[in-house]
Amino acid sequence: MATGTQLVYDPANYYVWRASGGFSVHLSLPVVRELAAKIAVSAETRGILLGRALSTPFATTMVDDFVLVPPSEDLARARRAIEDTRRDLRVVGYFRSQPDGRLRLGTQDLQTFDRLFCENGNVGLLIRSPRGGHGEATLFYWQDGQPQPRDFGFGFPFDAMKLAGGHPGWRFPEPFEVDEDTPVRSLFPSSEFSGDAASEKVRWFRLLPTMALVVIGIVATQIAWNSRRPATQDPAPAESTSPATSAAYETALGLKVTSQPHQLEIRWNRASSVIAAAARGTLNITEAGVTEAVPFEARELREGYVAYTPKTNDVSIRFEVTGADGAATTESIRVVAIP
Repeated sequence: MATGTQLVYDPANYYVWRASGGFSVHLSLPVVRELAAKIAVSAETRGILLGRALSTPFATTMVDDFVLVPPSEDLARARRAIEDTRRDLRVVGYFRSQPDGRLRLGTQDLQTFDRLFCENGNVGLLIRSPRGGHGEATLFYWQDGQPQPRDFGFGFPFDAMKLAGGHPGWRFPEPFEVDEDTPVRSLFPSSEFSGDAASEKVRWFRLLPTMALVVIGIVATQIAWNSRRPATQDPAPAESTSPATSAAYETALGLKVTSQPHQLEIRWNRASSVIAAAARGTLNITEAGVTEAVPFEARELREGYVAYTPKTNDVSIRFEVTGADGAATTESIRVVAIP
């Protein structure tokens, strides 16, 4: 007797990141909580991720557990021991944490991926946990002999409470931290690399949107100066522009939205004087009458990018940036999908 598709997990207990091509990573929120507690004791931690691989309704790697591996223990030996004792879950990747610095795959990470976790769909989880909290993390996955994504890193707060609501996350450039004189190809003597770096970047841009979008730009720039400045210095609001047809940034923030499969790419002009002088910012995303406020620190604003997975076909985005002097600049866009 035919039956309907049944989920073998509770979606409410996972943070979901969807990559290109339909692949996704489901990160268990209990794992985030437990791992964050371990990292709070020791900022430099590493270990092996355990979980499952699903093929329907789309390719998914589920991260359901982890095993800490001491620095003195060999990862390959630890993996073999886990595979000999754990029958409920399988090895699906590895993780490591650091107290500071950019979250990028270094030479050792790339070799670890290639040597021990090179099955398609295996993931790498890098975590930064500075003193005082506000932990962040980034995800990578192995596909066709290479770590992915190639042209960006995907970041998100390493906080189970923030992730429970489906945090949109953000992107940042330069996902690999290797010497300029060392080609990435040479780091994988046993892997089958095909194509050059340029072709890998083109792969992303060849992706076509799954839905046609009519982007209605309603951009209003509002600058509120503090009481120390004369009222005559207040600039007039910028004229509305359409991000879909604008070839260059024409407003103070340069807010733009582009459609990609399963997500919206929200960009702003990270080189603008407003962003350079910013102290903080907030991205307010409204769907079906519900608004989610995503805060940004100054350094995050200078990345110039965030990815968001919409739940409806009508999304309103309001971006507000506040400078160190208290001046606030706001721009808004509404994105409507054609059914």
